[in-house]
Amino acid sequence: MHGHMWQWSTVGMFFFGMGALIPTSARACVAPNCMVGVRFPLPEGGGVVPANIPGLVTVPPLLENVDPSTVRLLLPDGTQVPATVTAGAHQTQVLVPDAPLEPGTTYRIEAKGVCQFQPTQTESVTFTAGPALPLPSTTGTLTVDTPGQSIFNVYGDSSCGTRQVNGNFTVLRFTPSPELVPFLPWVHWTVEVDGEPWSFAKHSGLTSTGEENLELRRHENNRQLLFLFTFCDYVGCADSYQRPPIDSLPPGRHRATLKATLEHADLTLPSVSVDFELGCAAQVASAGTHWGSGCADGGTEVDGGPMNEDPRPAPVDAPKGCTQAGGGLTVLSLLATLRLWSGRSSRRAKN
Repeated sequence: MHGHMWQWSTVGMFFFGMGALIPTSARACVAPNCMVGVRFPLPEGGGVVPANIPGLVTVPPLLENVDPSTVRLLLPDGTQVPATVTAGAHQTQVLVPDAPLEPGTTYRIEAKGVCQFQPTQTESVTFTAGPALPLPSTTGTLTVDTPGQSIFNVYGDSSCGTRQVNGNFTVLRFTPSPELVPFLPWVHWTVEVDGEPWSFAKHSGLTSTGEENLELRRHENNRQLLFLFTFCDYVGCADSYQRPPIDSLPPGRHRATLKATLEHADLTLPSVSVDFELGCAAQVASAGTHWGSGCADGGTEVDGGPMNEDPRPAPVDAPKGCTQAGGGLTVLSLLATLRLWSGRSSRRAKN
Protein backbone atom coordinates (compact mmCIF):
# COMPACT_ATOMS: atom_id res chain seq x y z
CA MET A 1 0.00 0.00 0.00
CA HIS A 2 2.75 2.39 0.97
CA GLY A 3 4.56 1.52 -2.25
CA HIS A 4 1.56 2.53 -4.38
CA MET A 5 1.15 5.77 -2.45
CA TRP A 6 4.79 6.60 -3.10
CA GLN A 7 4.41 5.85 -6.80
CA TRP A 8 1.37 8.07 -7.29
CA SER A 9 2.88 10.81 -5.15
CA THR A 10 5.79 10.78 -7.59
CA VAL A 11 3.34 11.06 -10.48
CA GLY A 12 1.62 13.99 -8.78
CA MET A 13 4.89 15.80 -8.35
CA PHE A 14 5.75 15.15 -12.01
CA PHE A 15 2.49 16.65 -13.23
CA PHE A 16 2.90 19.56 -10.83
CA GLY A 17 6.30 20.20 -12.38
CA MET A 18 4.78 20.06 -15.85
CA GLY A 19 2.20 22.63 -14.75
CA ALA A 20 4.93 24.95 -13.65
CA LEU A 21 6.27 24.93 -17.21
CA ILE A 22 2.95 25.93 -18.78
CA PRO A 23 3.15 29.49 -20.15
CA THR A 24 1.32 32.14 -18.17
CA SER A 25 -1.34 34.41 -19.62
CA ALA A 26 -0.60 36.74 -22.50
CA ARG A 27 -0.50 39.77 -20.20
CA ALA A 28 2.50 38.21 -18.48
CA CYS A 29 4.49 38.26 -21.71
CA VAL A 30 5.49 41.92 -21.48
CA ALA A 31 8.48 43.51 -19.80
CA PRO A 32 8.60 44.03 -16.03
CA ASN A 33 6.96 47.10 -14.57
CA CYS A 34 8.34 50.38 -15.90
CA MET A 35 11.27 48.70 -17.65
CA VAL A 36 10.51 50.79 -20.71
CA GLY A 37 9.32 53.94 -18.94
CA VAL A 38 7.16 56.85 -20.08
CA ARG A 39 7.61 57.71 -23.76
CA PHE A 40 6.91 60.97 -25.61
CA PRO A 41 6.50 60.41 -29.38
CA LEU A 42 8.32 63.12 -31.34
CA PRO A 43 9.60 63.52 -34.93
CA GLU A 44 12.62 61.43 -35.89
CA GLY A 45 16.06 62.98 -35.66
CA GLY A 46 15.00 65.95 -33.55
CA GLY A 47 12.52 67.30 -36.07
CA VAL A 48 10.24 70.19 -35.21
CA VAL A 49 6.70 69.86 -33.92
CA PRO A 50 4.00 71.66 -35.95
CA ALA A 51 2.70 74.66 -34.00
CA ASN A 52 -0.87 73.48 -34.56
CA ILE A 53 -0.32 69.94 -33.27
CA PRO A 54 -3.73 68.65 -32.10
CA GLY A 55 -2.28 66.91 -29.04
CA LEU A 56 1.07 65.80 -27.59
CA VAL A 57 0.96 62.14 -26.56
CA THR A 58 2.42 60.60 -23.40
CA VAL A 59 2.73 56.80 -23.67
CA PRO A 60 2.77 54.92 -20.34
CA PRO A 61 5.07 52.10 -19.24
CA LEU A 62 3.86 48.69 -20.39
CA LEU A 63 0.64 47.58 -18.68
CA GLU A 64 0.76 50.70 -16.52
CA ASN A 65 -0.58 54.24 -16.67
CA VAL A 66 0.47 57.87 -16.69
CA ASP A 67 -0.55 60.09 -13.80
CA PRO A 68 -2.52 62.81 -15.67
CA SER A 69 -1.83 65.35 -12.93
CA THR A 70 1.90 65.15 -13.73
CA VAL A 71 1.61 65.79 -17.49
CA ARG A 72 2.77 69.35 -18.10
CA LEU A 73 4.10 71.53 -20.92
CA LEU A 74 6.73 74.04 -19.83
CA LEU A 75 8.73 76.92 -21.29
CA PRO A 76 12.51 77.07 -20.80
CA ASP A 77 12.08 79.30 -17.72
CA GLY A 78 9.72 76.78 -16.11
CA THR A 79 6.50 78.63 -16.89
CA GLN A 80 3.67 76.18 -17.39
CA VAL A 81 1.86 76.42 -20.73
CA PRO A 82 -1.95 76.36 -20.37
CA ALA A 83 -3.23 73.03 -21.67
CA THR A 84 -5.80 70.31 -21.08
CA VAL A 85 -4.83 66.70 -20.39
CA THR A 86 -7.24 64.02 -21.57
CA ALA A 87 -7.19 60.25 -22.10
CA GLY A 88 -6.07 58.95 -25.50
CA ALA A 89 -5.88 55.58 -27.23
CA HIS A 90 -3.86 52.69 -25.72
CA GLN A 91 -3.85 54.09 -22.17
CA THR A 92 -2.08 57.29 -23.23
CA GLN A 93 -2.55 60.78 -21.87
CA VAL A 94 -2.84 63.57 -24.43
CA LEU A 95 -1.82 67.15 -23.68
CA VAL A 96 -3.83 69.63 -25.76
CA PRO A 97 -2.43 73.19 -25.66
CA ASP A 98 -5.06 75.89 -25.15
CA ALA A 99 -3.44 77.89 -27.99
CA PRO A 100 -1.11 77.01 -30.87
CA LEU A 101 2.56 76.71 -30.00
CA GLU A 102 4.95 79.57 -30.77
CA PRO A 103 7.20 78.72 -33.75
CA GLY A 104 10.86 78.75 -32.82
CA THR A 105 10.17 78.30 -29.10
CA THR A 106 11.65 75.41 -27.13
CA TYR A 107 9.25 73.46 -24.92
CA ARG A 108 9.57 70.69 -22.38
CA ILE A 109 6.89 68.09 -21.82
CA GLU A 110 7.06 66.00 -18.68
CA ALA A 111 5.07 63.24 -16.99
CA LYS A 112 5.32 60.53 -14.38
CA GLY A 113 4.35 56.90 -14.86
CA VAL A 114 2.27 54.96 -12.36
CA CYS A 115 3.85 51.59 -11.57
CA GLN A 116 2.38 49.16 -9.09
CA PHE A 117 5.54 47.57 -7.71
CA GLN A 118 8.19 50.25 -7.85
CA PRO A 119 8.57 54.01 -7.41
CA THR A 120 8.87 56.21 -10.48
CA GLN A 121 10.36 59.57 -11.27
CA THR A 122 9.25 62.36 -13.54
CA GLU A 123 10.57 62.02 -17.09
CA SER A 124 10.74 64.75 -19.71
CA VAL A 125 11.85 65.63 -23.22
CA THR A 126 12.40 68.93 -25.03
CA PHE A 127 11.40 69.92 -28.55
CA THR A 128 11.13 72.97 -30.78
CA ALA A 129 7.92 74.22 -32.31
CA GLY A 130 7.86 74.85 -36.04
CA PRO A 131 5.39 76.63 -38.30
CA ALA A 132 1.79 75.51 -38.45
CA LEU A 133 1.07 72.98 -41.20
CA PRO A 134 -2.16 71.91 -42.90
CA LEU A 135 -3.68 68.93 -41.14
CA PRO A 136 -3.45 65.80 -43.32
CA SER A 137 -6.38 64.76 -45.47
CA THR A 138 -4.72 61.73 -47.09
CA THR A 139 -3.00 58.68 -45.62
CA GLY A 140 -0.71 57.32 -48.32
CA THR A 141 -0.43 54.26 -50.52
CA LEU A 142 -0.45 50.57 -49.64
CA THR A 143 0.97 47.72 -51.71
CA VAL A 144 1.78 44.10 -50.94
CA ASP A 145 4.75 41.87 -51.69
CA THR A 146 4.56 38.66 -53.67
CA PRO A 147 3.91 35.88 -51.13
CA GLY A 148 6.80 33.65 -50.12
CA GLN A 149 7.08 30.39 -48.23
CA SER A 150 9.68 29.77 -45.56
CA ILE A 151 10.43 29.30 -41.89
CA PHE A 152 9.88 32.50 -39.91
CA ASN A 153 9.34 33.79 -36.40
CA VAL A 154 5.87 34.41 -34.99
CA TYR A 155 5.42 36.90 -32.17
CA GLY A 156 2.59 37.75 -29.85
CA ASP A 157 0.74 34.45 -29.42
CA SER A 158 -0.25 32.70 -26.21
CA SER A 159 3.10 30.90 -25.89
CA CYS A 160 4.67 34.08 -24.46
CA GLY A 161 7.63 34.05 -26.77
CA THR A 162 8.96 33.67 -30.28
CA ARG A 163 7.89 30.60 -32.23
CA GLN A 164 9.32 29.30 -35.48
CA VAL A 165 6.77 28.08 -37.99
CA ASN A 166 6.67 27.09 -41.62
CA GLY A 167 4.19 29.19 -43.53
CA ASN A 168 3.21 31.35 -46.46
CA PHE A 169 3.55 35.08 -45.85
CA THR A 170 3.53 38.52 -47.35
CA VAL A 171 4.53 42.01 -46.22
CA LEU A 172 2.45 45.16 -46.57
CA ARG A 173 4.38 48.13 -47.96
CA PHE A 174 3.10 51.51 -46.82
CA THR A 175 4.21 54.91 -48.09
CA PRO A 176 2.79 57.76 -45.99
CA SER A 177 1.59 60.85 -47.81
CA PRO A 178 3.87 63.91 -47.53
CA GLU A 179 1.21 65.83 -45.60
CA LEU A 180 0.92 63.01 -43.04
CA VAL A 181 4.66 62.64 -42.37
CA PRO A 182 5.02 65.68 -40.04
CA PHE A 183 2.21 64.27 -37.86
CA LEU A 184 3.28 60.60 -37.84
CA PRO A 185 4.51 60.50 -34.21
CA TRP A 186 0.99 61.15 -32.94
CA VAL A 187 -0.76 58.62 -35.21
CA HIS A 188 -1.79 55.14 -34.06
CA TRP A 189 -2.52 52.31 -36.49
CA THR A 190 -4.76 49.31 -37.08
CA VAL A 191 -4.62 46.59 -39.72
CA GLU A 192 -7.77 44.65 -40.50
CA VAL A 193 -7.99 41.62 -42.76
CA ASP A 194 -11.39 40.96 -44.33
CA GLY A 195 -12.90 43.37 -41.84
CA GLU A 196 -11.47 41.59 -38.77
CA PRO A 197 -8.69 43.01 -36.55
CA TRP A 198 -5.23 41.64 -37.30
CA SER A 199 -2.88 43.86 -35.29
CA PHE A 200 -2.28 47.40 -34.08
CA ALA A 201 0.63 49.76 -33.50
CA LYS A 202 0.75 52.54 -30.97
CA HIS A 203 1.78 56.13 -31.63
CA SER A 204 4.98 56.46 -33.71
CA GLY A 205 4.64 52.76 -34.58
CA LEU A 206 5.49 53.50 -38.22
CA THR A 207 8.50 55.49 -39.37
CA SER A 208 8.54 58.31 -41.91
CA THR A 209 9.33 55.72 -44.62
CA GLY A 210 6.36 53.55 -43.63
CA GLU A 211 8.35 50.78 -41.93
CA GLU A 212 7.30 49.28 -38.63
CA ASN A 213 9.24 50.54 -35.61
CA LEU A 214 9.92 47.10 -34.12
CA GLU A 215 12.20 48.40 -31.37
CA LEU A 216 9.24 50.09 -29.69
CA ARG A 217 7.25 46.85 -29.79
CA ARG A 218 9.78 44.25 -28.74
CA HIS A 219 8.36 43.88 -25.22
CA GLU A 220 4.72 43.78 -26.30
CA ASN A 221 2.70 40.62 -26.76
CA ASN A 222 1.35 41.74 -30.12
CA ARG A 223 1.63 40.55 -33.70
CA GLN A 224 3.58 42.67 -36.13
CA LEU A 225 1.43 45.14 -37.99
CA LEU A 226 2.49 44.69 -41.60
CA PHE A 227 3.45 41.00 -41.67
CA LEU A 228 0.59 38.71 -42.77
CA PHE A 229 0.84 34.95 -42.84
CA THR A 230 -0.84 31.57 -43.14
CA PHE A 231 0.45 28.81 -40.89
CA CYS A 232 1.44 25.67 -42.80
CA ASP A 233 3.42 23.47 -40.41
CA TYR A 234 5.45 23.42 -37.21
CA VAL A 235 9.23 23.56 -37.28
CA GLY A 236 9.96 21.90 -33.93
CA CYS A 237 8.33 18.59 -33.07
CA ALA A 238 7.65 19.78 -29.52
CA ASP A 239 5.57 22.68 -30.82
CA SER A 240 3.15 20.33 -32.54
CA TYR A 241 1.71 18.95 -29.32
CA GLN A 242 2.97 21.01 -26.39
CA ARG A 243 1.66 24.38 -27.52
CA PRO A 244 -1.64 25.68 -28.88
CA PRO A 245 -2.16 25.99 -32.64
CA ILE A 246 -0.89 29.05 -34.47
CA ASP A 247 -3.53 31.75 -34.94
CA SER A 248 -3.14 32.84 -38.55
CA LEU A 249 -5.07 33.69 -41.69
CA PRO A 250 -6.75 30.85 -43.59
CA PRO A 251 -5.39 30.07 -47.07
CA GLY A 252 -7.11 32.00 -49.84
CA ARG A 253 -7.75 35.52 -51.05
CA HIS A 254 -7.93 38.37 -48.54
CA ARG A 255 -8.13 42.14 -48.30
CA ALA A 256 -5.90 44.04 -45.87
CA THR A 257 -6.92 47.51 -44.69
CA LEU A 258 -4.61 49.94 -42.90
CA LYS A 259 -6.28 52.58 -40.73
CA ALA A 260 -4.55 55.66 -39.29
CA THR A 261 -5.85 57.86 -36.48
CA LEU A 262 -4.24 61.20 -35.63
CA GLU A 263 -4.64 61.54 -31.88
CA HIS A 264 -7.18 64.12 -30.76
CA ALA A 265 -7.64 65.56 -34.26
CA ASP A 266 -11.16 66.26 -35.40
CA LEU A 267 -10.71 64.48 -38.72
CA THR A 268 -10.97 61.03 -40.27
CA LEU A 269 -8.07 59.85 -42.38
CA PRO A 270 -9.11 57.60 -45.28
CA SER A 271 -8.13 53.97 -44.91
CA VAL A 272 -6.04 52.23 -47.57
CA SER A 273 -6.55 48.64 -48.74
CA VAL A 274 -4.88 46.02 -50.87
CA ASP A 275 -5.84 42.48 -51.96
CA PHE A 276 -3.53 39.49 -51.54
CA GLU A 277 -3.60 35.69 -51.55
CA LEU A 278 -1.89 33.16 -49.30
CA GLY A 279 -1.64 29.39 -49.57
CA CYS A 280 0.60 26.57 -48.42
CA ALA A 281 2.84 24.79 -50.91
CA ALA A 282 1.70 21.29 -51.84
CA GLN A 283 4.56 19.52 -50.11
CA VAL A 284 3.84 21.33 -46.84
CA ALA A 285 0.09 20.96 -47.03
CA SER A 286 0.44 17.21 -47.51
CA ALA A 287 2.16 16.94 -44.14
CA GLY A 288 -0.86 18.43 -42.37
CA THR A 289 -1.63 21.94 -41.22
CA HIS A 290 -3.28 21.23 -37.90
CA TRP A 291 -2.23 20.93 -34.29
CA GLY A 292 -0.17 17.80 -33.82
CA SER A 293 0.79 17.44 -37.48
CA GLY A 294 4.22 16.59 -38.79
CA CYS A 295 7.23 18.80 -38.18
CA ALA A 296 9.24 20.54 -40.83
CA ASP A 297 12.93 21.21 -40.85
CA GLY A 298 15.30 22.79 -43.27
CA GLY A 299 14.49 25.86 -45.30
CA THR A 300 15.46 29.46 -44.88
CA GLU A 301 14.63 31.31 -41.67
CA VAL A 302 13.43 34.90 -41.90
CA ASP A 303 12.38 37.39 -39.26
CA GLY A 304 8.66 37.88 -39.62
CA GLY A 305 8.51 41.60 -40.22
CA PRO A 306 8.97 44.47 -42.65
CA MET A 307 12.59 45.11 -41.66
CA ASN A 308 13.91 42.33 -43.94
CA GLU A 309 15.83 43.40 -47.00
CA ASP A 310 14.30 40.53 -48.95
CA PRO A 311 11.17 39.04 -47.36
CA ARG A 312 10.86 36.42 -50.10
CA PRO A 313 13.20 33.56 -49.15
CA ALA A 314 13.79 30.46 -51.19
CA PRO A 315 11.12 27.73 -50.85
CA VAL A 316 11.62 25.35 -47.97
CA ASP A 317 12.60 21.73 -48.34
CA ALA A 318 9.89 19.11 -48.12
CA PRO A 319 9.07 18.66 -44.41
CA LYS A 320 10.09 15.53 -42.60
CA GLY A 321 7.34 14.09 -40.43
CA CYS A 322 7.87 13.45 -36.75
CA THR A 323 5.67 11.87 -34.16
CA GLN A 324 4.85 12.98 -30.65
CA ALA A 325 6.95 10.15 -29.29
CA GLY A 326 9.97 11.64 -30.97
CA GLY A 327 9.58 14.79 -28.92
CA GLY A 328 10.01 13.12 -25.55
CA LEU A 329 7.96 11.25 -22.95
CA THR A 330 4.27 11.99 -23.41
CA VAL A 331 1.53 11.80 -20.82
CA LEU A 332 0.08 8.65 -22.39
CA SER A 333 3.40 6.85 -22.44
CA LEU A 334 4.00 7.91 -18.85
CA LEU A 335 0.67 6.45 -17.72
CA ALA A 336 1.35 3.23 -19.61
CA THR A 337 4.74 2.92 -17.93
CA LEU A 338 3.24 3.51 -14.52
CA ARG A 339 0.56 0.89 -15.13
CA LEU A 340 3.22 -1.65 -16.05
CA TRP A 341 5.25 -0.62 -13.02
CA SER A 342 2.22 -0.98 -10.73
CA GLY A 343 1.45 -4.45 -12.11
CA ARG A 344 4.99 -5.65 -11.53
CA SER A 345 4.95 -4.29 -7.99
CA SER A 346 1.66 -6.13 -7.26
CA ARG A 347 3.08 -9.42 -8.55
CA ARG A 348 6.18 -9.01 -6.36
CA ALA A 349 3.94 -8.39 -3.35
CA LYS A 350 1.97 -11.61 -4.00
CA ASN A 351 5.15 -13.63 -4.38
